[in-house]
Amino acid sequence: MTQRAAEFSPAVAARALRPARRRVAGVSVALAAPAAVSLLALGNPHEEVPALLYVLSVLVATTVGGRVAGLVAAAASIVPFYYFFITPYHMWSVKADGALAVAVFAATALLGGEVLARQRGARARAEQEAWSSIEALGTTVRLQRAAESLVSARTPQEVLDAVLVEGAGLAEARSGLIAALSEDGEWLEVLASRGYDTRYVEPFRRIRVDDDLPLSETVRTGEGVFLRSEQERDARYPGLAGRAQPGHGLVAVPLVGESGPIGGLVFSFSEDQEFPPERRALKLALARQAALALERARLSVAEEALRERLSFLDEATALLNSSLDLEQTLERLASLAVSRLADWCAIDVLTEGTNEIDRLIVAHQNPERRRWAEEMRARTGPTRLGEEYDLTARVIRTGEPEFLREVPQALLDEAAERDPEAAEVLREISIRSAIALPLQAGERMLGALMLAAEERSFDDDDFVLAQQLAARAAIAIENARLYGEAERRADAALALAYVGDGVVLLDREGRVRFWNTAAAAITGVRGEDAVGRTPEEILPAWAELTKLAETSDAGAPEPARAVTVPLETPRGDCWVAVTGVGFDEGVVYALRDVTDELALEQARSDFVTTASHELRTPLAAVYGAARTLRRPDLDLGSEQGQRLLEIVENETERLTRIVSQILLAGQLEEGRVDLRTEATHLGSLVESVLAAARLHAPEDVELRLAVEGEAALALADEDKLRQVLVNLLDNAIKYSPDGGEVTVELESRAGRALVTVRDRGLGIPAGEEERVFEKFYRLDPGQTRGIGGSGLGLYISRELVSRMGGSLIVQSRPGEGAAFVVDLPAA
Repeated sequence: MTQRAAEFSPAVAARALRPARRRVAGVSVALAAPAAVSLLALGNPHEEVPALLYVLSVLVATTVGGRVAGLVAAAASIVPFYYFFITPYHMWSVKADGALAVAVFAATALLGGEVLARQRGARARAEQEAWSSIEALGTTVRLQRAAESLVSARTPQEVLDAVLVEGAGLAEARSGLIAALSEDGEWLEVLASRGYDTRYVEPFRRIRVDDDLPLSETVRTGEGVFLRSEQERDARYPGLAGRAQPGHGLVAVPLVGESGPIGGLVFSFSEDQEFPPERRALKLALARQAALALERARLSVAEEALRERLSFLDEATALLNSSLDLEQTLERLASLAVSRLADWCAIDVLTEGTNEIDRLIVAHQNPERRRWAEEMRARTGPTRLGEEYDLTARVIRTGEPEFLREVPQALLDEAAERDPEAAEVLREISIRSAIALPLQAGERMLGALMLAAEERSFDDDDFVLAQQLAARAAIAIENARLYGEAERRADAALALAYVGDGVVLLDREGRVRFWNTAAAAITGVRGEDAVGRTPEEILPAWAELTKLAETSDAGAPEPARAVTVPLETPRGDCWVAVTGVGFDEGVVYALRDVTDELALEQARSDFVTTASHELRTPLAAVYGAARTLRRPDLDLGSEQGQRLLEIVENETERLTRIVSQILLAGQLEEGRVDLRTEATHLGSLVESVLAAARLHAPEDVELRLAVEGEAALALADEDKLRQVLVNLLDNAIKYSPDGGEVTVELESRAGRALVTVRDRGLGIPAGEEERVFEKFYRLDPGQTRGIGGSGLGLYISRELVSRMGGSLIVQSRPGEGAAFVVDLPAA
């Protein structure tokens, strides 16, 4: 309802109350006015004066109370006028003037009432027309707003939102629900609802079109269902009594698109309703607009899905053409398929001559599931082409695709009974839908592509897309086979002699033709000793090295991905990143020593171990204290209980500090830490940090503050600087296992504010001064001195100080302690 209509309606309602009041007032005037005129009988006026006054009284009463009040006034006037003012006076005899007066008074009442009634009726009709116009305007505005929301919707979900938000308001409803018709036309499924209690929606989330329900009826008949009250609803649809949400009026209207019914809308109201034709037409108009918008959205989604399928095929084609390494290409293809099309993807190849089917690739988005499938593949071995019940064998044997939109449970049970290995597989995974396609190049059968879905069912579009993918995969497999044949006949190309990476050239028989200086440096094998021999003869680890390496075609736009593997050489063990490029006469391998890079990864691994230990210790303490507190067989005193609670509190704080450090390190690395620098009084800040540290410091560690000159003001973020100082003090205390003095020195010079945390502890080995600021680095990773820690404290401290425009350095000698100097700009 528009604002003007909202303002107009109370006025109309107020006028509706006036007739009763006017009738009461009119009767009062009809009695009081003649009585007042009759007082003239006490004097001796001319009879025309009271006659006119009595006529005036009748008109006033008629104006105030209508025709009835006028007639009452006429009756109340004729009696005194007849008795007191018409000769002979004070007599009830027949008088000609009295009859005339009766006629005049009655005519005055009747004509005045008629004129007044017509005037009031005209005004009421005008008001009603005005109200109807304003209401129609408000309805038009709301319908226009709903139409605009529906037109702007681009997806089915946006259409649903527009219908349930704008549509419910337009329909003046409290709640709304929209359901879609299934493809077979037999079911209605609730897509979304608003305002309903979900407890009442769930039992009706999927209903049959032939059910005796309002939504089913409106879709089945194409006519709206309008129920004025809950009583009418339950009487007409007994199946809803006690099951549907309590309410009042209810409307169900069909959603009819260009091709027929596509669903239905339901609106519920907070009060009982009347549904005149205009309200019914409004709701049906809303349903028509919603149906058209939903169809447009579905077409838009279908168009987008088509574009995605074409994009998927383009990506798959580019991937298949990027390399002629068969296994690598098919692995990428399977990974692409499970990310965009199916939950499982398996590629089987037919071995010529043996009629055996080998499962070359199996892929799943979950790495654990994939590893399990690969283990199962290794255990089961190849499948024979002639196996009658095997789906893959049948597809390869017949060359016909198999599309199981819904895999029958009986088929799965039969497979489990026939094959124990299949039974184990089916215990681990659920298969709802499956597609099996032959991989065929011309007349040559290469293998099969298997796709399986665990939760959803494949549709016809998925089947078409899978067929196109299989056709491209077959071409790629055939190209890879042809390439492999041509590769053995090609001449070897020359390799670059002096590059930073090791370069090894093998001919088609696998013998070394080139072994550059970098390769010699990495492997410890001289080129003179390698050329002419197989790599396995001079480097036993070569087989494992090349087994894991990926190779790509020399003309491929993207190089093969480097694989890092350990390598045992005469000079010791190292880590090597290896990649291969195949060409006409052999393969060129590029080797790069990445031992140093992996050291960082090892540091991260050490961090995981340390963090696990650091987290496990307080967790064990908390768990033990909690279990003790919960034991009913122990009668713990208040002192023991408080001690256990202190353990829980202290260890929880320790856990919080560890987790906070890990989170802060990640935020620093991602640049998501905000600092607010301002003038910070270092003296008070350091004193508060020392006071807190003394509460937990060992008794043999003495904490002291030394101030040179006046305490400095630094330009810093006080909270972050406090964290830095806490980290440095914790380190100083931790690396002073034998106790001693830890001093915090404050100094101001040359526009800089310096804070030095000095200890007399273990110190830092020579050459390790900068490494202590690396993430995850710890001086005592094995905790041989019982010194724990995450290896993040100094990394975080330096990063925070750097972001405050300062620096953090360390000065140390082994066994003589260390001094960490925070240098900040003075405020």
